[in-house]
Amino acid sequence: MKNTLCTLLAVLLLASLGAAAFADGGQVAYEENGFTVTFTDDFDEENMKGFFTDNPSGMIDDGLFYATFVYCAMSEEELDMMMDKEMDEITEADLDLIRSKQGTLAVVYGIDFTKVSEENLAVHEGMADKVTEIGTAGDIVFYRYNLENDEDTLQYLAGIAPVYQEEYRTLQAAFNEMLENAEFYTPVIRGEELVGTVVSFETTDLDGNPVRSEDIFKDHEVTMVNLWATWCHNCIGEMTELGEMAERLAEKNVALVGICTDADEELDACREILKEHNVNYLNLMPVEGLDDLLAWDGALPTSYFFDSNGTLLCLGFRGAPQTMDPYEEIINGLLGGEAVEMAVPETPHTAANDAGVYRVIVSDTDGDLVKGATVQFCSDTTCMMGKTDADGVAVFQMEEGSVYTVHILKVPEGYVKNTEEYLTDDTYCDVFIPLEKAA
Repeated sequence: MKNTLCTLLAVLLLASLGAAAFADGGQVAYEENGFTVTFTDDFDEENMKGFFTDNPSGMIDDGLFYATFVYCAMSEEELDMMMDKEMDEITEADLDLIRSKQGTLAVVYGIDFTKVSEENLAVHEGMADKVTEIGTAGDIVFYRYNLENDEDTLQYLAGIAPVYQEEYRTLQAAFNEMLENAEFYTPVIRGEELVGTVVSFETTDLDGNPVRSEDIFKDHEVTMVNLWATWCHNCIGEMTELGEMAERLAEKNVALVGICTDADEELDACREILKEHNVNYLNLMPVEGLDDLLAWDGALPTSYFFDSNGTLLCLGFRGAPQTMDPYEEIINGLLGGEAVEMAVPETPHTAANDAGVYRVIVSDTDGDLVKGATVQFCSDTTCMMGKTDADGVAVFQMEEGSVYTVHILKVPEGYVKNTEEYLTDDTYCDVFIPLEKAA
């Protein structure tokens, strides 16, 4: 996800669709966005002609939070029927139909003016006549984007049936009223409460030798713990540079430790990857209860930083940066006793290809390719849709020179939908998207 407010405006009509947990009304807390609303009976899905879903992204950059809310002017049964088609059965007419039925109902964003970047602040200031302030909490001010007479909204409404136009306007008015009565508070940043606490765990190394976190941390001023998996393209992509960084930082009394989160099932693959990338730093087997221990949300790679006592020094760094500079800046800051503000990094989920097309490759957490995932591939003005084949690949023939947005629209039975949005490079590339298996 591109971490600027510009992207918010560029993807207003591209939010993913799906069943909403609030379909029968009631109070919903968007804690990571900083507001709670009470849905009215207008949002009772049993009485709705179309359907409604939320896409609360939470913090997308330091000091910037946003959420989008989407209406689809067709029944969920109609959408499911279309999504059940095989990739080669989806026609251009089907794609045009889906594009025309999606419309953004509301956008809510919050800005912490003590932290937001100059770039995002400039974008916000340029939108002064397009937004309404709806609440505050501490240093954060919340805004609603005025979509009622927005050009894209009017164009969208002109293309859907009157019965859906009426429902869209009813829901939009109801949602705006809900926001007027919403409760606003400081967004919950996952894991923030753990910063400054001592973390302790036990596991084994890849050879089965017992390992205690206390023994790992005690001899180093800072230890970086990098969570990765054998199926994670971006994890593997940074592995060689991580090994080189570990050697450089050893002179500063800094250690790097890896935890291969699927080594209990893929131990041979784990060892082979480390060997292939000349990784010599300590790697460990999975740690039981790691998600609770570190408030880890399953994103890979994610890195955490500890002092010699095992104290968690800052929020986890999610994603693989383009270079090692962000890691080293954090480590050097911690060595210097500085407070580290942890922004959400842009994560490259791509690799260049020479196929002359954009390919989206979907795999699960066991590294198996996933057939039948429905993928939406969008420019600022146009969306295409495709299904992954038996090799887990959906192919999109779009021109080079632009950055496209990609997200999963629907997953096959047995998988959890990945709601993250991905960006392509501006040249032909492969985009790698992981799916978790359903419990």
